[in-house]
Formats: sequence, C-alpha cells, structure tokens
Amino acid sequence: MPGFPEMLKLKERAEENIYFAKLDLELIKALHERELAKAVDARGKKAKKLARSFEKKYRKLTKAHGRQPKKLVKAYRKLIRKIRATFRPTAIRKY
Repeated sequence: MPGFPEMLKLKERAEENIYFAKLDLELIKALHERELAKAVDARGKKAKKLARSFEKKYRKLTKAHGRQPKKLVKAYRKLIRKIRATFRPTAIRKY
C-alpha cells in the first residue's frame, strides 16, 4: 500500500490531468466553432436561415454528446462537412 506522500502526489497528478483535459475540451470546442464560422459565410436571406438551422444542430449535438468527447468530435466533423457542402459552390466541392 502506498504511503501518504505518494497518495498526495497521485492526487495532485490526477487533479492536474483533469484540469488539462477540461482545457483541451474547451480548446477543441473553440476550434470547431471557429471552423463552423469560417464554413458558414451567410449572405442573403436563405443562407442566413440555413446558418441558423446549422447553429441549432450544433447546439443540439453539444447538448446530446457533451459527456462523450469522441462522439462529440465526430458529430462536429460531420456537421462541418455538411455545412461546407451546403455553402460552397458545386465547382469547388472537394468533399
């Protein structure tokens, strides 16, 4: 059985890991939001309406997969691909 000093070190290491995991998730979310904003260049009434619908889907995904980071990242990527396909002209599509 580990001694008291070793237990304290393990506790500190666990707290540090939790802190950095939360920070990583926040950074990933910010990057996806930035990617989403780039992909949605909403010009015109129809495009703005589409952009709002994608924002609602984004919020719904965030709420549904908030505690499952891997599923959340996959869902974000899928949504971004959809957005890019929707807002880019057909001649430029590479996806």
